[in-house]
Amino acid sequence: MDNLYLQYDKNKKQFENDFKDCSDFLLREAVICGEKGFFCVMDGLIDSLQLSQMIMQPILGRELEYKDNQDLQQQLKLSVVNSLELNEAKTFKDCYYFLMSGFCVFILDGCNKALVFGIQGWAKRSIDEPSNESNVKGAKECFIEALNDNKALLRKRLKTHHLKFKQIKLGSAADTPVAIAYIDNRVDSELVKEVEQRLKAANFNTVLDYGELVPFVDTDIKSFFSCVGNTERPDVAASKLLEGRVVIMVEGTPFAIYLPYLFSDNFQSVDDYDNPPFYSGFIRILKYFSFIISIFLPGLYVAIGTFHQELIPTNLLYTIAAEEITTPFSLMTEAIMLLVLYEIMREAGLRLPKTIGHAVSIIGGIIIGETTVTAGLIGAPMLVIIAMTAISSYVVYPLYESVSVLRFLFIIVGGLMGMYGIILGAGVVFVNICTLGPFGVPLSSPISPLDKHSIGDIFYRETWRKLSKRKVRINQLRGADNETGEKR
Repeated sequence: MDNLYLQYDKNKKQFENDFKDCSDFLLREAVICGEKGFFCVMDGLIDSLQLSQMIMQPILGRELEYKDNQDLQQQLKLSVVNSLELNEAKTFKDCYYFLMSGFCVFILDGCNKALVFGIQGWAKRSIDEPSNESNVKGAKECFIEALNDNKALLRKRLKTHHLKFKQIKLGSAADTPVAIAYIDNRVDSELVKEVEQRLKAANFNTVLDYGELVPFVDTDIKSFFSCVGNTERPDVAASKLLEGRVVIMVEGTPFAIYLPYLFSDNFQSVDDYDNPPFYSGFIRILKYFSFIISIFLPGLYVAIGTFHQELIPTNLLYTIAAEEITTPFSLMTEAIMLLVLYEIMREAGLRLPKTIGHAVSIIGGIIIGETTVTAGLIGAPMLVIIAMTAISSYVVYPLYESVSVLRFLFIIVGGLMGMYGIILGAGVVFVNICTLGPFGVPLSSPISPLDKHSIGDIFYRETWRKLSKRKVRINQLRGADNETGEKR
């Protein structure tokens, strides 16, 4: 947009034309020391008391001696206004960005730059307990939709000047503030530059949620697994920063994304570091076991029941055969039908209002739990298998989207190719995980390639006496760049 004019009337006319039919746009003309000027704000984004006491009252109540209007504006800036957050804007675009961010814009006749004062006061959600990353013993606070508050939550935990927030604006239609957080003496500077370049190279109209940024900082290799993590917990984000990672926060979303991301991050939780090491290790092994079950169990059951009955104990085989002989569908068809019904009920329960959401679970329990088995449409053993799979998939919830699709594929592979297809498919999945790593840090590290200094916090957790002595940083896990084949 054009620069501000020196003429008062042109500036005022431009503002009034651009904000025509905007009922929340407020403009107040005033005379300051005999010179014309105007204040403008967006109603609902500012604190009216701060506007009155910190800006308008000091400016309108002072008589100053000045050489010209430029000198008058400088005196108002340096010795009159009480607002600590004070900036200058030279273009209409910058003025509008500050207006939408809860600032007051003040323009004086004869000046081609505006003074903008921070008096934000919009309504926002309180800092509540995390809803998606619950814990028993850890902190009970989460990020909210206000970017400044989220930055303050991190600053409160990491009281060091090395914590940096590089703020950029993304979006061609409407600017959205995005903050790139890192600890400068722990992070690789090249990582920060590459993340910033990828974000700025993205062609956004505007950024409404963090998910819009993920594809631009994720890997280009096709995979069911993402190389970008997300969290709503300030303590998790702080721990990732201390490991040398980069955290990205977007205005208007209560989630932060961080990278580089490791596959093992999916199996860690805040409670792991508050519980005794032996129990944390047990829980982590349980999570890995649940992940394997949630992907492979239905496919294995279908493959063994269809092609490899000799692997089933005789007594169990008779029980399964007695149940399945009365059903009209194959094992593969039964498994797919049950999983589709389960996903439909899950999505319905998720999207319905809470007041009627419980009806889905009641109806689903009657239809799937009793009617289908009683009617002979589904065998009881298959119902048990799908129930175990569904429960296991929630143990490692960050991987739920990947698991829910992969288990369908393994059911089809198991029903068509048997155990050989399952083994081949598992190999493809694990190889795919090992090839990912858009910033030179393999997704599968420190397991592959093996790093003995970091392995103590993967399948089990070492004591804090040992963990406190480790100086491992994420950039130390860099191997060959998986996408360029070159060393970074």
